[in-house]
This record gives sequence, structure tokens and C-alpha cells, in this order.
Amino acid sequence: MSLVLARCTPSDAPELAKVHLETNQAGHRQQVIFQNVPRSALLSMYEQSFFEGITAQENHTFSHERHYIKITDTAANEIISYAIWEELSDGYKPEEDFQAVFHPLPEGANEEMARDFCAMTARFRGEGERSKEGHWLLSLLGTHPEHQRRGAAAQLVRWAFPLADKEAKNCYVDASVMGYPLYRKCGFEDVGDIIWDLGKYEAGEGRGTIRWVAMKREPGKR
Repeated sequence: MSLVLARCTPSDAPELAKVHLETNQAGHRQQVIFQNVPRSALLSMYEQSFFEGITAQENHTFSHERHYIKITDTAANEIISYAIWEELSDGYKPEEDFQAVFHPLPEGANEEMARDFCAMTARFRGEGERSKEGHWLLSLLGTHPEHQRRGAAAQLVRWAFPLADKEAKNCYVDASVMGYPLYRKCGFEDVGDIIWDLGKYEAGEGRGTIRWVAMKREPGKR
């Protein structure tokens, strides 16, 4: 089977939304925030987000370069993995980060937790040199559960490395427990972490904590 990497187009939005939902629905954070939200409402929200983002990328209306890329299984003719790489030439600006700015959510969503996640993301990504120095940020990565361990995610992670190396810029990613081993394998190293207690939120009782790790890949690292 052939796996082909390409840029996303606006017409990919419905399929990307489905892959994103399948990728994240088992995560504790998603379960707590969207426990009371119908699947159809989530798909609609994700589809709109992908469509608007990819359209803005094509029209160059972002304040910085944001690259939506995908891996397609040509044998099955379906998208199996996706990523968003962002080129932050002037450093990290939370007001320009779609994951750090709170957006309206479907009815039934846990807005308190969603707002806290936005604030945590802004604080996490803006620490130290990241707020001032130009760098690349892998802000989103996902692979459909049925297609994991085929090398698709690794291709997407490494996509930006030649561009970053040419400019002598660091690459950053916020790693979950699931993604951490892949990023280590691709040359990222820990630079900080944060522990998030899900138990303090409604529907989060008994879910414990989740750990996010800030990771950096220096130019030329293999």
C-alpha cells in the first residue's frame, strides 16, 4: 500500500473531521470536554475548523505560515493521518494561536475546562525563548486508530525538519503520553512539562491527571 504526503485542500475538511474525531475520542480531555455533545455536532465543529483553516492557508490570510498536510492511503483512497505545522518567524504569540484562543463550543460542552486548556496552551507554548525567537511548531497531529504504526505520523512529523534546518530554527511540540515515544524517536527532547488534574471538572471525577510534555528538536538533530 502506498502512503502519499500532500497538502490539504478545503474539500478534505469532512474527511479530516472524521479522522480527527476517531483519533481523539478516546482521550480523557476530549471525553470530559465533549461528553455531552452529540457526534454530529463535533463533526460539524471540526469540519468548519479545518475548512476555514485550510482556506486561510491557501489565501495566505494567516498572520504567519500555517501548513495543513495529510497522508493518504492510495489503495484505500482515504486520508489516514494529518498535521498542522506552523512557522512562527517572530516567536510565539498566543493571540495568533487557534488552540489558545477560546472559540464558541457546541451546546453541552464543558466550557470551563476548554477555557482552562486554552490558557494552559498559551502559557506552555510561550515559555522562555519561544516567545521571542523564530521557530516551528507542530500544533496538531493525528492518525486514525486503524492505521497507526504504519509510519504515517513520522512522515508528517519530519516534514518540517529540512525547512527548519535550513533556517537553523528549533522545532517544538506539546506531547501527550500517546505521542511522546514518536517524538523522542524523531529527535525531540524534553524541555518542560505540566500536570493537569481532570478531577476538578464536572464529568472528570475519577479520571486522574494527564501530563503534557514540551519538547524541542534542535536543527540537524536526527
